[in-house]
Amino acid sequence: MIVYREYNIKPYKEVPTSYLITTTGEGGSIPKALYGMFTSVSICKKLIDDYLEEKEKANDKKASKRGI
Repeated sequence: MIVYREYNIKPYKEVPTSYLITTTGEGGSIPKALYGMFTSVSICKKLIDDYLEEKEKANDKKASKRGI
């Protein structure tokens, strides 16, 4: 298992050549953008980076609308 930017990337037990993204810690839900099985760790990392970048942009946009 690999921990990357607060997410776990781990091999899927039923299909060892595929990877799943899960949250670190208990509970929490996986965003739809990160849900599924992926064929490589690098794809998982790219998806996590893209998701967090979009999330940050959305938060910045909300803050600017509030005048912060």
